[in-house]
Amino acid sequence: MSTNIATKKQPAPNAKKIDAGTIAAPFREEIRTQVQKLKQQGIDAPLLVGLLANTDPAAKKYAEWTGKACVADGIRYELRTVDDPIDVEAALCDANDDPRVHGIIVYYPIFGQVESFSGESQDDYLRDTVSYKCDVEGLCHQYRSNLYRNIRFVDRERTQKCVLPCTALSVVKILESVEACYDKSKPIGRHMEGQVVTIINRSEIVGRPLAAMLANDGAEVYSIDIDSIYLFSGGRLHKCEGETPESCVRKSSVVVTGVPTKSYRLPSNWIKENTTVVNVASFKNVDEDEILQIPGVTYIPMVGKVTVAMLERNLMRLFYNFHHPDRQYEDRYKAAYLAQQSTPWYGNLVQVYTALAATAIMGMLLAKSK
Repeated sequence: MSTNIATKKQPAPNAKKIDAGTIAAPFREEIRTQVQKLKQQGIDAPLLVGLLANTDPAAKKYAEWTGKACVADGIRYELRTVDDPIDVEAALCDANDDPRVHGIIVYYPIFGQVESFSGESQDDYLRDTVSYKCDVEGLCHQYRSNLYRNIRFVDRERTQKCVLPCTALSVVKILESVEACYDKSKPIGRHMEGQVVTIINRSEIVGRPLAAMLANDGAEVYSIDIDSIYLFSGGRLHKCEGETPESCVRKSSVVVTGVPTKSYRLPSNWIKENTTVVNVASFKNVDEDEILQIPGVTYIPMVGKVTVAMLERNLMRLFYNFHHPDRQYEDRYKAAYLAQQSTPWYGNLVQVYTALAATAIMGMLLAKSK
């Protein structure tokens, strides 16, 4: 009697799979340290508010992960569920105006691609409704606009760094941990110089901001969507003619997949040796066993743990940028100083007119008395 027992193939030489949790760990440790320092100073930990208004399993799971991570790292977290999606905007505005709230995350999709009078879709409109002082996802118009123009600070004094989209930022941090991808010996803006990247996703949450971020770091980035391919290079966007998804992947040293369908699989024979492959989608876009047979390949199957760490990191940045008691005192002092500087020595025009009229009358009386 014989039995056929399937044996799992060993990875090819230097091929490896990386657990995103090991990359997230030092960031979360840094956050716990910051929160502890705040508590020692008598300052409450930042408060993150999540708004959930759908039954999407992935959104509910993300909300659950966020809450557990925040509690573990000492951050205050409050999940606010909204029964009717039409009420999300009001709940969002309430959170924006609540001085106790330091960060807001909205769990999408809510309306999906339902059209809106205020933008391309209602979900896009909601993203732009989040205050830039509370936007932990970095998806509001101000942060997106700054990213695409490579503006890295909120203020002119360059003391407040911009918040970056947390999912795209998680991919950047993963790539920074791979020695072959990022060269920190080069100047800022050139860390990925010489690298070719293909991103199979052009959503506003992941693909588009990630392409801009990697291009801002010096890479040539092919952005692939259903019906088009663009190249981000040298601070410019180029429409690609004659390129195919296969031709882009074959020349790339980094491939990021983010196709949100279970049926999609990136052909493994397109991937060259020593490529770094990052799967951002909630589904596996690659055959793991096959790509680990490619010599030198580095594969990261999930980014969720790093994304949550970047979410917390963004919250801490927002807290120090806008909500820390010292920052609020500085802002009030600056506002009072500017108000004083903008007040002319003469007070207002009525006072000027009155003074001139009184001077003229006195002059006429003195002239008559002579």
